[in-house]
Amino acid sequence: MLHRPSNTERLKSLFWRAIFVLSRPNTYLLIALGLLALLIIGTLVIWEFETQGDSKLPLASFDGSFTYMLQNVSGVWIGSQPPSTGGGRAFAVVVILIAAATRALLVAALVSGFVNRVLAQGQGRGRARMDNHVLICGWNSRVQQMIDVLQREAYGAGAPIVLLAQLPQNPYPESNIKFVSGNVTHRQDLERAGVKTARAAIALTDESDHDPHMDSTYDARAVLTVLALKEANPQLHVVAQLRDPANRQHFERARADEIIASAEMSEGLLARSALNAGIGQAFSVLLRLDTPQEVYVVDAAPTLEGKTFQAALVHEQIRSGTILLGVVEGGKPILCPPSQYRIHGGSRLIVLGNVRPKMS
Repeated sequence: MLHRPSNTERLKSLFWRAIFVLSRPNTYLLIALGLLALLIIGTLVIWEFETQGDSKLPLASFDGSFTYMLQNVSGVWIGSQPPSTGGGRAFAVVVILIAAATRALLVAALVSGFVNRVLAQGQGRGRARMDNHVLICGWNSRVQQMIDVLQREAYGAGAPIVLLAQLPQNPYPESNIKFVSGNVTHRQDLERAGVKTARAAIALTDESDHDPHMDSTYDARAVLTVLALKEANPQLHVVAQLRDPANRQHFERARADEIIASAEMSEGLLARSALNAGIGQAFSVLLRLDTPQEVYVVDAAPTLEGKTFQAALVHEQIRSGTILLGVVEGGKPILCPPSQYRIHGGSRLIVLGNVRPKMS
């Protein structure tokens, strides 16, 4: 049996259809042209009626008729006198009613445009127009924690965030993140999310469909996301979330810059905590959201080039109160290198501190 919509459903559908039609850009143009046509035609008709009477009437000139029509079309009183002839008065009443209705339609169009923009933002139909942001591709229950970390000054320095996910609504409407609804593997949706101007991207194990999958399925979708990101912006720094460590090689082939396997970290930390009492608490301080301590990777200052690791360690402790843990050479971290290890021009330092050190 076919479902017949109720009167309430019909009114609601008509309302949203009107919102959509009135919010289109050409609607404003049509209304503006209508008001302009009303002004011109009305001026000529009133002028014609008034010139048939006494030539000394206030509206018997083109300037007088134009001023009167401008007053009625705009709805702003500017002191113009009404027509003196019967035909002019009758036509003026018609013009006043049409002008009032047209102005009301213009207000409705402006309000509809605002409502449509708000709805579009909530539903992610817009475009992210920003630079140097972090692009989160996909959604799962841990996204909120990542947003909290990125928005903390000590971690992400308040980096702007764009969330691209196949969701009907913004999952965090009270936050200041930019939400874009779309497929994380489609180039057009990635470009709407600002993939070409982002500073980094995070390819998540996507749970936006709310259906359970095997770890290999989640990882396969994440690999496709990495491939799409690198194809859209080869220079983009891409961090990928990995579920099954056996799939690491696929992410490496997809050219993911960093691969985070939570299973490896948690299992390794459990084993080390059993052998080294207190190591779990130490890592907890670094990973928790409510502590200021953080590990940073920063460019080595030019003054440290050619210095030993031991000299650089002392330099950083005295200069910024940070502890030098290691260096990054050729994209690979080296923790606790020998004290005589030399800092090179392209070296990056791994430091532990409460705030990001400012290198000079």
